[in-house]
Amino acid sequence: DVIVDLAHAYGRARAPFIRLGSGQSRYRNGAMTTRLITCLPAVVGAWGKQGAGLLTSASASKAYDKEIVTHSDWKQPGKRVVNMCCLGQALTGDERIRSLFVYSSNPACTAPDQNQVLKGLCRDDLFTVVHERFMTDTARYADIVLPATTSLEHDDAYYSYGNYTIQCGYAAIPPVGQSRSNWRVACDLAHAMGIDDDFYDRSERDLVEALAASTTKWPLPVDQQRLSQGLPTPLPMPADYQTRFATPSGKIEIYNAALTPALPDYLPLAEDDGTLAFVNGPDMRILDSSFNERDELTASHTMDLFVHPDDAARYGLQDGQTVTLANERGQADFTVVISKRTVPGQVVSEGVWWRERVKGQGASVNVLTSQRLTDEGAGSTFYDVRVSIIPSANS
Repeated sequence: DVIVDLAHAYGRARAPFIRLGSGQSRYRNGAMTTRLITCLPAVVGAWGKQGAGLLTSASASKAYDKEIVTHSDWKQPGKRVVNMCCLGQALTGDERIRSLFVYSSNPACTAPDQNQVLKGLCRDDLFTVVHERFMTDTARYADIVLPATTSLEHDDAYYSYGNYTIQCGYAAIPPVGQSRSNWRVACDLAHAMGIDDDFYDRSERDLVEALAASTTKWPLPVDQQRLSQGLPTPLPMPADYQTRFATPSGKIEIYNAALTPALPDYLPLAEDDGTLAFVNGPDMRILDSSFNERDELTASHTMDLFVHPDDAARYGLQDGQTVTLANERGQADFTVVISKRTVPGQVVSEGVWWRERVKGQGASVNVLTSQRLTDEGAGSTFYDVRVSIIPSANS
Protein backbone atom coordinates (compact mmCIF):
# COMPACT_ATOMS: atom_id res chain seq x y z
CA ASP A 1 0.00 0.00 0.00
CA VAL A 2 2.85 2.39 0.81
CA ILE A 3 4.48 1.72 -2.57
CA VAL A 4 1.18 2.30 -4.41
CA ASP A 5 0.59 5.57 -2.52
CA LEU A 6 4.14 6.69 -3.35
CA ALA A 7 3.64 5.91 -7.05
CA HIS A 8 0.44 7.98 -7.19
CA ALA A 9 2.04 10.87 -5.29
CA TYR A 10 5.03 10.86 -7.63
CA GLY A 11 2.82 10.71 -10.72
CA ARG A 12 0.67 13.64 -9.56
CA ALA A 13 3.56 15.87 -8.44
CA ARG A 14 4.03 19.09 -10.43
CA ALA A 15 7.83 18.93 -10.41
CA PRO A 16 9.02 15.72 -8.73
CA PHE A 17 12.69 15.42 -7.81
CA ILE A 18 14.58 12.25 -6.82
CA ARG A 19 17.86 12.37 -4.87
CA LEU A 20 19.25 8.91 -5.50
CA GLY A 21 21.71 7.49 -3.00
CA SER A 22 23.87 4.40 -3.42
CA GLY A 23 22.25 1.90 -1.05
CA GLN A 24 19.97 0.44 -3.72
CA SER A 25 23.03 -0.38 -5.84
CA ARG A 26 24.51 -2.81 -3.29
CA TYR A 27 22.40 -5.77 -4.39
CA ARG A 28 22.91 -8.33 -7.15
CA ASN A 29 20.36 -6.40 -9.22
CA GLY A 30 21.70 -3.03 -8.10
CA ALA A 31 22.56 -1.66 -11.54
CA MET A 32 19.15 -2.59 -12.96
CA THR A 33 17.38 -1.07 -9.95
CA THR A 34 19.31 2.16 -10.43
CA ARG A 35 18.56 2.10 -14.16
CA LEU A 36 14.83 1.70 -13.51
CA ILE A 37 14.73 4.56 -11.00
CA THR A 38 16.59 6.92 -13.35
CA CYS A 39 13.90 6.27 -15.98
CA LEU A 40 11.11 7.58 -13.72
CA PRO A 41 11.60 11.34 -14.39
CA ALA A 42 11.23 10.66 -18.11
CA VAL A 43 8.05 8.64 -17.55
CA VAL A 44 6.32 11.51 -15.69
CA GLY A 45 7.83 14.33 -17.78
CA ALA A 46 9.92 15.79 -14.97
CA TRP A 47 12.93 16.76 -17.06
CA GLY A 48 12.92 20.40 -18.08
CA LYS A 49 10.82 21.54 -15.13
CA GLN A 50 12.47 23.87 -12.65
CA GLY A 51 13.65 21.88 -9.61
CA ALA A 52 12.54 18.54 -11.03
CA GLY A 53 14.41 15.50 -12.30
CA LEU A 54 16.98 13.28 -10.58
CA LEU A 55 20.44 13.65 -9.03
CA THR A 56 22.57 10.53 -8.62
CA SER A 57 25.66 12.16 -7.13
CA ALA A 58 27.40 15.48 -6.62
CA SER A 59 30.79 14.93 -8.22
CA ALA A 60 32.94 17.66 -6.69
CA SER A 61 35.99 15.51 -7.47
CA LYS A 62 35.65 16.52 -11.13
CA ALA A 63 36.94 19.97 -10.20
CA TYR A 64 40.45 18.48 -9.93
CA ASP A 65 42.46 17.08 -12.82
CA LYS A 66 43.17 13.76 -11.12
CA GLU A 67 45.55 12.76 -13.93
CA ILE A 68 48.11 14.87 -12.06
CA VAL A 69 48.25 12.05 -9.51
CA THR A 70 46.89 8.93 -11.20
CA HIS A 71 48.85 8.99 -14.49
CA SER A 72 46.52 6.60 -16.30
CA ASP A 73 48.92 6.71 -19.26
CA TRP A 74 51.35 4.66 -17.17
CA LYS A 75 48.96 1.73 -16.88
CA GLN A 76 50.17 -1.33 -18.74
CA PRO A 77 47.57 -3.40 -20.66
CA GLY A 78 47.20 -6.98 -19.51
CA LYS A 79 48.26 -6.38 -15.93
CA ARG A 80 46.09 -8.13 -13.38
CA VAL A 81 43.48 -6.04 -11.60
CA VAL A 82 41.81 -7.39 -8.44
CA ASN A 83 38.39 -6.16 -7.36
CA MET A 84 38.47 -5.36 -3.62
CA CYS A 85 35.08 -7.05 -3.29
CA CYS A 86 36.72 -10.32 -4.38
CA LEU A 87 39.82 -10.10 -2.18
CA GLY A 88 38.98 -13.37 -0.42
CA GLN A 89 39.04 -15.23 -3.73
CA ALA A 90 42.26 -13.50 -4.78
CA LEU A 91 43.94 -14.58 -1.54
CA THR A 92 42.79 -18.21 -1.63
CA GLY A 93 42.13 -19.07 -5.29
CA ASP A 94 44.34 -20.81 -7.85
CA GLU A 95 46.15 -17.58 -8.84
CA ARG A 96 46.80 -16.37 -5.31
CA ILE A 97 48.20 -12.98 -4.49
CA ARG A 98 51.71 -13.48 -3.10
CA SER A 99 52.29 -9.98 -1.75
CA LEU A 100 49.78 -7.54 -0.28
CA PHE A 101 50.32 -3.85 0.56
CA VAL A 102 47.42 -2.32 2.49
CA TYR A 103 46.95 1.41 3.01
CA SER A 104 43.86 3.47 3.90
CA SER A 105 41.90 0.24 4.28
CA ASN A 106 41.09 -2.54 6.74
CA PRO A 107 40.01 -5.52 4.59
CA ALA A 108 40.13 -8.07 7.43
CA CYS A 109 37.15 -6.18 8.80
CA THR A 110 35.52 -4.40 5.86
CA ALA A 111 35.86 -6.83 2.92
CA PRO A 112 32.97 -9.22 2.24
CA ASP A 113 33.11 -12.93 3.11
CA GLN A 114 35.34 -12.33 6.13
CA ASN A 115 36.16 -15.99 6.77
CA GLN A 116 37.61 -16.32 3.26
CA VAL A 117 39.65 -13.13 3.66
CA LEU A 118 41.07 -14.21 7.02
CA LYS A 119 41.91 -17.64 5.64
CA GLY A 120 43.97 -15.92 2.95
CA LEU A 121 45.66 -13.53 5.37
CA CYS A 122 46.76 -16.51 7.48
CA ARG A 123 48.79 -18.03 4.62
CA ASP A 124 52.45 -18.58 5.45
CA ASP A 125 53.46 -17.75 1.87
CA LEU A 126 51.70 -14.36 1.80
CA PHE A 127 53.88 -11.30 2.50
CA THR A 128 51.70 -8.54 3.95
CA VAL A 129 52.63 -4.92 4.66
CA VAL A 130 50.10 -2.63 6.35
CA HIS A 131 50.57 1.15 6.42
CA GLU A 132 48.40 2.27 9.34
CA ARG A 133 47.85 4.59 12.30
CA PHE A 134 46.30 1.95 14.59
CA MET A 135 46.54 -1.77 15.25
CA THR A 136 43.52 -2.70 13.13
CA ASP A 137 42.23 -6.21 12.41
CA THR A 138 44.31 -6.24 9.22
CA ALA A 139 47.46 -4.90 10.90
CA ARG A 140 47.39 -7.93 13.22
CA TYR A 141 47.99 -10.16 10.17
CA ALA A 142 50.87 -8.07 8.79
CA ASP A 143 54.47 -9.16 8.45
CA ILE A 144 55.44 -5.48 8.62
CA VAL A 145 53.41 -2.55 10.01
CA LEU A 146 54.50 0.91 8.82
CA PRO A 147 53.33 3.97 10.82
CA ALA A 148 51.11 6.32 8.81
CA THR A 149 50.44 10.01 9.30
CA THR A 150 47.03 11.41 10.19
CA SER A 151 45.38 14.19 8.20
CA LEU A 152 46.92 16.66 10.71
CA GLU A 153 50.43 15.66 9.64
CA HIS A 154 50.40 15.97 5.86
CA ASP A 155 49.08 18.25 3.10
CA ASP A 156 46.20 16.96 1.01
CA ALA A 157 43.41 17.97 -1.38
CA TYR A 158 39.84 17.08 -0.45
CA TYR A 159 36.47 16.96 -2.16
CA SER A 160 33.05 16.53 -0.64
CA TYR A 161 30.71 13.57 -0.71
CA GLY A 162 27.17 14.75 -1.45
CA ASN A 163 27.71 18.43 -2.30
CA TYR A 164 29.88 20.64 -4.49
CA THR A 165 32.66 21.74 -2.14
CA ILE A 166 36.44 21.24 -2.28
CA GLN A 167 39.27 22.12 0.09
CA CYS A 168 43.03 22.11 0.44
CA GLY A 169 44.15 20.93 3.85
CA TYR A 170 47.62 21.72 5.16
CA ALA A 171 49.63 19.93 7.85
CA ALA A 172 49.07 21.37 11.33
CA ILE A 173 51.96 19.48 12.95
CA PRO A 174 55.02 17.58 11.62
CA PRO A 175 54.78 13.78 11.30
CA VAL A 176 54.85 12.07 14.69
CA GLY A 177 57.76 9.70 15.27
CA GLN A 178 58.62 7.74 12.11
CA SER A 179 55.18 8.23 10.53
CA ARG A 180 55.07 8.89 6.81
CA SER A 181 52.20 9.74 4.48
CA ASN A 182 50.92 7.42 1.77
CA TRP A 183 52.60 9.61 -0.82
CA ARG A 184 55.92 9.69 1.00
CA VAL A 185 56.00 5.89 1.26
CA ALA A 186 55.15 5.55 -2.44
CA CYS A 187 58.01 7.90 -3.35
CA ASP A 188 60.46 6.10 -1.04
CA LEU A 189 59.54 2.73 -2.56
CA ALA A 190 59.92 4.13 -6.09
CA HIS A 191 63.39 5.46 -5.28
CA ALA A 192 64.41 2.19 -3.59
CA MET A 193 63.35 0.23 -6.67
CA GLY A 194 65.36 2.48 -8.97
CA ILE A 195 62.41 4.16 -10.68
CA ASP A 196 63.93 7.31 -12.12
CA ASP A 197 61.12 9.80 -12.64
CA ASP A 198 60.94 13.30 -11.20
CA PHE A 199 57.26 12.69 -10.42
CA TYR A 200 58.45 10.88 -7.30
CA ASP A 201 60.58 13.86 -6.27
CA ARG A 202 57.49 16.01 -5.72
CA SER A 203 56.15 16.77 -2.26
CA GLU A 204 52.57 16.58 -1.04
CA ARG A 205 52.46 20.39 -1.17
CA ASP A 206 53.58 20.30 -4.84
CA LEU A 207 50.72 17.97 -5.73
CA VAL A 208 48.13 19.90 -3.71
CA GLU A 209 49.11 23.15 -5.42
CA ALA A 210 48.96 21.48 -8.84
CA LEU A 211 45.50 20.07 -8.11
CA ALA A 212 44.28 23.45 -6.88
CA ALA A 213 45.58 25.13 -10.04
CA SER A 214 43.80 22.53 -12.20
CA THR A 215 40.40 23.74 -10.97
CA THR A 216 40.58 26.48 -13.61
CA LYS A 217 38.98 23.88 -15.93
CA TRP A 218 35.75 24.00 -13.89
CA PRO A 219 32.98 25.68 -15.96
CA LEU A 220 32.89 28.75 -13.68
CA PRO A 221 35.78 30.46 -11.84
CA VAL A 222 36.71 28.83 -8.52
CA ASP A 223 37.77 31.09 -5.65
CA GLN A 224 41.50 30.38 -5.77
CA GLN A 225 42.33 32.65 -2.85
CA ARG A 226 39.88 30.88 -0.57
CA LEU A 227 41.11 27.48 -1.77
CA SER A 228 44.76 28.36 -1.18
CA GLN A 229 43.93 29.46 2.38
CA GLY A 230 42.70 25.98 3.22
CA LEU A 231 39.06 27.04 3.53
CA PRO A 232 36.06 25.01 2.30
CA THR A 233 35.43 26.33 -1.21
CA PRO A 234 31.99 25.94 -2.85
CA LEU A 235 32.09 25.18 -6.56
CA PRO A 236 29.98 27.71 -8.50
CA MET A 237 27.16 26.23 -10.57
CA PRO A 238 25.62 27.77 -13.72
CA ALA A 239 22.35 29.56 -12.93
CA ASP A 240 20.90 28.71 -16.34
CA TYR A 241 21.90 25.05 -16.32
CA GLN A 242 20.02 23.07 -18.93
CA THR A 243 19.49 19.33 -18.89
CA ARG A 244 21.80 17.56 -21.34
CA PHE A 245 21.77 13.84 -22.00
CA ALA A 246 25.12 12.16 -22.70
CA THR A 247 23.60 9.66 -25.14
CA PRO A 248 24.49 9.11 -28.82
CA SER A 249 21.29 10.88 -29.86
CA GLY A 250 21.41 13.56 -27.17
CA LYS A 251 17.92 12.47 -26.15
CA ILE A 252 16.54 10.26 -23.38
CA GLU A 253 17.20 6.65 -24.37
CA ILE A 254 15.28 4.22 -22.17
CA TYR A 255 15.82 1.58 -24.84
CA ASN A 256 19.57 0.92 -25.00
CA ALA A 257 20.75 -1.64 -27.53
CA ALA A 258 24.24 -1.58 -26.00
CA LEU A 259 22.92 -3.22 -22.81
CA THR A 260 21.41 -6.63 -22.11
CA PRO A 261 18.47 -6.47 -21.76
CA ALA A 262 17.98 -3.47 -24.01
CA LEU A 263 14.93 -2.40 -22.02
CA PRO A 264 15.14 -2.15 -18.22
CA ASP A 265 13.43 -5.03 -16.47
CA TYR A 266 13.13 -6.66 -13.09
CA LEU A 267 16.01 -8.86 -11.96
CA PRO A 268 15.62 -11.10 -8.88
CA LEU A 269 17.86 -10.84 -5.85
CA ALA A 270 20.57 -13.40 -5.14
CA GLU A 271 19.65 -16.81 -3.82
CA ASP A 272 21.09 -17.33 -0.33
CA ASP A 273 20.36 -19.78 2.40
CA GLY A 274 18.32 -18.19 5.18
CA THR A 275 14.82 -17.01 5.96
CA LEU A 276 15.51 -13.34 6.78
CA ALA A 277 16.96 -10.47 4.78
CA PHE A 278 19.96 -8.89 6.53
CA VAL A 279 21.20 -5.31 6.05
CA ASN A 280 24.07 -3.57 7.82
CA GLY A 281 23.79 0.21 8.10
CA PRO A 282 26.06 2.90 9.58
CA ASP A 283 26.54 3.46 13.29
CA MET A 284 26.76 7.08 14.46
CA ARG A 285 29.89 6.35 16.56
CA ILE A 286 32.11 5.05 13.76
CA LEU A 287 32.66 5.45 10.01
CA ASP A 288 32.96 2.09 8.25
CA SER A 289 35.58 0.54 10.57
CA SER A 290 37.25 3.84 11.50
CA PHE A 291 37.23 5.11 15.12
CA ASN A 292 37.02 1.57 16.55
CA GLU A 293 40.26 2.41 18.34
CA ARG A 294 38.42 4.93 20.56
CA ASP A 295 37.54 3.17 23.82
CA GLU A 296 35.11 5.91 24.82
CA LEU A 297 33.07 5.12 21.69
CA THR A 298 33.31 1.35 21.57
CA ALA A 299 34.32 -0.15 24.93
CA SER A 300 30.73 -0.88 26.03
CA HIS A 301 29.54 -1.84 22.57
CA THR A 302 27.65 -4.93 21.53
CA MET A 303 26.67 -5.68 17.95
CA ASP A 304 22.96 -4.90 18.04
CA LEU A 305 20.41 -6.56 15.80
CA PHE A 306 17.17 -4.67 15.17
CA VAL A 307 14.29 -7.12 14.88
CA HIS A 308 10.66 -6.23 14.10
CA PRO A 309 8.19 -7.19 16.85
CA ASP A 310 6.43 -9.63 14.49
CA ASP A 311 9.67 -11.52 13.89
CA ALA A 312 10.59 -11.35 17.57
CA ALA A 313 7.29 -13.05 18.41
CA ARG A 314 7.78 -15.57 15.63
CA TYR A 315 11.20 -16.62 16.94
CA GLY A 316 10.44 -16.11 20.64
CA LEU A 317 13.08 -13.36 21.08
CA GLN A 318 13.45 -10.85 23.90
CA ASP A 319 15.26 -7.49 24.14
CA GLY A 320 18.90 -7.98 25.16
CA GLN A 321 18.96 -11.63 24.14
CA THR A 322 22.01 -13.00 22.33
CA VAL A 323 21.32 -14.59 18.96
CA THR A 324 23.50 -16.00 16.20
CA LEU A 325 22.97 -15.09 12.55
CA ALA A 326 24.21 -17.73 10.13
CA ASN A 327 24.40 -18.54 6.43
CA GLU A 328 26.61 -20.65 4.20
CA ARG A 329 29.57 -18.26 4.67
CA GLY A 330 29.69 -18.06 8.46
CA GLN A 331 27.99 -16.87 11.61
CA ALA A 332 28.18 -14.00 14.08
CA ASP A 333 26.61 -13.13 17.43
CA PHE A 334 24.32 -10.14 18.03
CA THR A 335 22.24 -8.58 20.82
CA VAL A 336 18.53 -8.31 20.02
CA VAL A 337 16.85 -4.90 19.97
CA ILE A 338 13.13 -5.21 19.22
CA SER A 339 12.16 -2.22 17.09
CA LYS A 340 9.77 -1.05 14.37
CA ARG A 341 12.71 0.70 12.71
CA THR A 342 12.92 -2.35 10.47
CA VAL A 343 10.17 -4.32 8.71
CA PRO A 344 8.93 -7.90 9.09
CA GLY A 345 11.24 -10.34 7.34
CA GLN A 346 14.32 -8.10 7.60
CA VAL A 347 16.86 -7.71 10.41
CA VAL A 348 19.31 -4.80 10.59
CA SER A 349 22.64 -4.22 12.32
CA GLU A 350 24.69 -1.03 12.52
CA GLY A 351 28.43 -0.46 12.22
CA VAL A 352 31.46 -2.41 11.02
CA TRP A 353 33.16 -3.33 14.28
CA TRP A 354 36.67 -4.65 14.80
CA ARG A 355 36.74 -8.32 15.78
CA GLU A 356 38.17 -7.49 19.21
CA ARG A 357 35.09 -5.31 19.83
CA VAL A 358 32.51 -8.04 19.28
CA LYS A 359 31.54 -10.81 21.63
CA GLY A 360 31.31 -14.53 21.07
CA GLN A 361 33.24 -15.88 18.12
CA GLY A 362 34.95 -12.58 17.23
CA ALA A 363 33.21 -12.47 13.87
CA SER A 364 31.84 -9.15 12.62
CA VAL A 365 29.07 -8.47 10.11
CA ASN A 366 31.12 -9.21 7.00
CA VAL A 367 31.38 -12.86 7.92
CA LEU A 368 27.85 -12.95 6.47
CA THR A 369 28.30 -10.85 3.32
CA SER A 370 29.17 -12.22 -0.11
CA GLN A 371 31.84 -11.67 -2.75
CA ARG A 372 29.11 -11.69 -5.42
CA LEU A 373 29.20 -8.66 -7.70
CA THR A 374 26.40 -6.52 -9.07
CA ASP A 375 24.78 -7.12 -12.45
CA GLU A 376 26.76 -4.25 -14.02
CA GLY A 377 29.81 -2.29 -12.90
CA ALA A 378 31.33 -5.03 -10.67
CA GLY A 379 30.09 -3.35 -7.50
CA SER A 380 29.59 -4.77 -4.01
CA THR A 381 26.46 -6.64 -2.88
CA PHE A 382 26.78 -5.93 0.85
CA TYR A 383 23.00 -5.58 1.33
CA ASP A 384 21.94 -8.62 -0.68
CA VAL A 385 22.24 -11.10 2.18
CA ARG A 386 19.93 -13.66 3.74
CA VAL A 387 20.44 -15.29 7.13
CA SER A 388 18.93 -17.73 9.58
CA ILE A 389 18.50 -16.68 13.20
CA ILE A 390 19.57 -19.02 15.98
CA PRO A 391 18.67 -18.10 19.59
CA SER A 392 21.57 -18.70 21.98
CA ALA A 393 21.17 -21.53 24.48
CA ASN A 394 22.73 -19.28 27.13
CA SER A 395 20.32 -16.36 26.67
